[in-house]
Amino acid sequence: MNYRIGLTIPSIVLIAAMFGPAGVHAAPKRAGQSAQQDGTLVGLHALRSERGLVCMAEHTHTGSSTAQPSRKAAELAALRDWASFTAWEYGSHWGNAAIAGSKSFSCSRKGATHACDFEARPCRR
Repeated sequence: MNYRIGLTIPSIVLIAAMFGPAGVHAAPKRAGQSAQQDGTLVGLHALRSERGLVCMAEHTHTGSSTAQPSRKAAELAALRDWASFTAWEYGSHWGNAAIAGSKSFSCSRKGATHACDFEARPCRR
């Protein structure tokens, strides 16, 4: 399953209203830690142990790139997009593409530009 949702202001307000003043991340936080670093959103997905890591069992994220001057640049931009979104959603320790599971690239070329999608299951140490 891939989840990349573009939320509008009304939908964000609705989500916030559903969870009340405590917000979506009501779990206690350590000082200086974001809600995502607490792993409160991680609990939405089944986890499994593999390669000495904790990985999401079936849930994947996709990072994308467009209009890059080379395939290498397109792959790097897609990796950065994947890592950025995954870290935002679950915390920085989940956004490491190097240790992700079930990794795959899908790239294309149109004229002189390249585009790639990178899909993987988030893992953490």
